[in-house]
Amino acid sequence: MQQNVEVIPPEEHQRRLSWQCRRGLKETDVLLNKYLNEVFLEDTPAHQKMFERLLQCEDADMFLWFTRREEPEDPELAAFVRYFLYRLGPEGGIEA
Repeated sequence: MQQNVEVIPPEEHQRRLSWQCRRGLKETDVLLNKYLNEVFLEDTPAHQKMFERLLQCEDADMFLWFTRREEPEDPELAAFVRYFLYRLGPEGGIEA
């Protein structure tokens, strides 16, 4: 039995995720959108999935992670947050 799996072009998927990048904190919005617009399409499928997982997290948690005050408890997510900030360059992260 075949399943109908919708195949979404990468650019359409990126556009859909852009709505999820709109958060309650401007600081998180800026970083999420920068990754989405500058890195996401070129990144590995595994990192793309981790980015989608990051988008499911609370804004307050992301703020703490992006300011490097805390790290996610989940080691896989913590590794992705470090990678995410690294990919955003020297100015990646939010000044505490």
